[in-house]
Amino acid sequence: MPDVMTLRNWLLIGSAVFLSVSIFICLMRATLGPRYTDRIIVASMVGTQVIVLIAVLAVIVGQDYLADICLIYAIISFLSVVVLGRSVLEKKEGSEE
Repeated sequence: MPDVMTLRNWLLIGSAVFLSVSIFICLMRATLGPRYTDRIIVASMVGTQVIVLIAVLAVIVGQDYLADICLIYAIISFLSVVVLGRSVLEKKEGSEE
């Protein structure tokens, strides 16, 4: 019977691979998305998935500093989505006038 730590490592590696493939699929959606709102949603989704991927890698590698990087990336991701949303709203308001 396999060891619990071996199963845990396989599960973490599988989830990291799944997140990587999911990020790639989301980036394909961003390039094919016809509207700016699609791209903003994808930016938020990719940011969240990268945060989870960094957290999974922190558990796999066993390094605590990656959790700090994860928090910093979360703040940057949130601010980038806010800035993208703001620029789309300004562009939309400018075209209506």
